[in-house]
Amino acid sequence: MKILAVADTHVRTFDELPERLIKIMENVDMVVHAGDYTSTDVLDGFIESCTFKGVYGNADDAQIKDRLKREEKFRAEKIDVGILHSGNYLNQFDDLGYKAKEIGVNLLIFGHIHRFVVERFGDVVVVCPGSPTLPRLSASSCAVIEIEDGSVKINFELVKEFACGMDLKSMSRW
Repeated sequence: MKILAVADTHVRTFDELPERLIKIMENVDMVVHAGDYTSTDVLDGFIESCTFKGVYGNADDAQIKDRLKREEKFRAEKIDVGILHSGNYLNQFDDLGYKAKEIGVNLLIFGHIHRFVVERFGDVVVVCPGSPTLPRLSASSCAVIEIEDGSVKINFELVKEFACGMDLKSMSRW
């Protein structure tokens, strides 16, 4: 099973999402969004385009919060997967490792920090796919998670040549 993990899209319309992200979506079995869609149009676009699981984030309005939960849990093949938007810290993720154990998942997908992170805490893996539109201290990204026979492989995917407010294509060589 292939899962596209994405978070912190922060756009007003689904059409504003990067083309590469849409192409990746076309080649996965499910999309998991860890919050901060910023509009119901974006949420509806994901729901209409794919098998979808998601939670709301701190930047989402009441309409989105009425439709989604703060945290979600599901099973993908032999792996229990959790989704939430944020933990307590921006640079240390021990709290999310404990949260994963608390809710009984092997893999926890989160957002909020706008940068790609993968960390292992014993038998638990936490992953933040970054942000495809507003990266912080990183490149525009998402994650493709492959689950097969109880094993998990997490792949970093560059969504566009854009990092921390800089268009990497237009920068001249040093």
